[in-house]
Amino acid sequence: MPELATAVSEIRLRFGEQAVLRASRLAAIEPWPSGLEPVDRLSGIDGLPRGRLTVLSGHGTCGKLSVGLDLLARGSRELSQVVLVDPSLTFDPWTLAALGGDLERVLAIRPPAPDACGEAALALARAGCGLLVVLLPARVLAAAEAWLPSLEGAAGRSGSVVVAIAEDVPPALAHSSSFTLGLERVEWLVAAGEPVGLRARLRCLKNRVGVPGRETELEVRYPLNCTFAGKGAISEPLLRTFAGKREEGSEEWQARSAAG
Repeated sequence: MPELATAVSEIRLRFGEQAVLRASRLAAIEPWPSGLEPVDRLSGIDGLPRGRLTVLSGHGTCGKLSVGLDLLARGSRELSQVVLVDPSLTFDPWTLAALGGDLERVLAIRPPAPDACGEAALALARAGCGLLVVLLPARVLAAAEAWLPSLEGAAGRSGSVVVAIAEDVPPALAHSSSFTLGLERVEWLVAAGEPVGLRARLRCLKNRVGVPGRETELEVRYPLNCTFAGKGAISEPLLRTFAGKREEGSEEWQARSAAG
């Protein structure tokens, strides 16, 4: 088809040879194993997709921030540099230390205004940091329509793992993500009359790299009586997983609850 050949030649001439590639030359999506078995399994590629945007969403205390901090802690041990964009100034380094994170390898960015959050996130994603976690409170999401569609493209050029954490997923965020997980608290975990964690339902709401619609459950344990890394005991891994759903009255569930 001479018309097609002419059109392709014009695209090459205008945008360069890299603008036209055969599908066989396109790179496959590479996973970063997060160490959270339910998350890696739901992605379909055994990890979070590199060069793509992953979204953790859910209302109230559902465990999304705990999962994000666990990813940040693991990234600080395995990747060259991890960055947290924290426009709401809510990041607590003591919690990250309790998860075994290396605080010397975590860079916290605190933009002075909501519109500066996008500028910082895009620059960091393009720069190629190993893991970028962006907290998106409601006041930032309201001003994010302009830059959210560009976030995954920026990650794609550098291969960064980018994770956004938000209560709601507006259209701009939904359309720009490749892998979206929704968390919902099923119940609190209580020991000696005190909450020690929660059990959450984890649903794959969108997946461009695997099969969407799957779900599983995740147990989140809060750090109790922990002290700063290097100056005292660090709690054991806080996130334990369920292989499928458990009935609350089962012997295994009772044993887990009794263990606190």
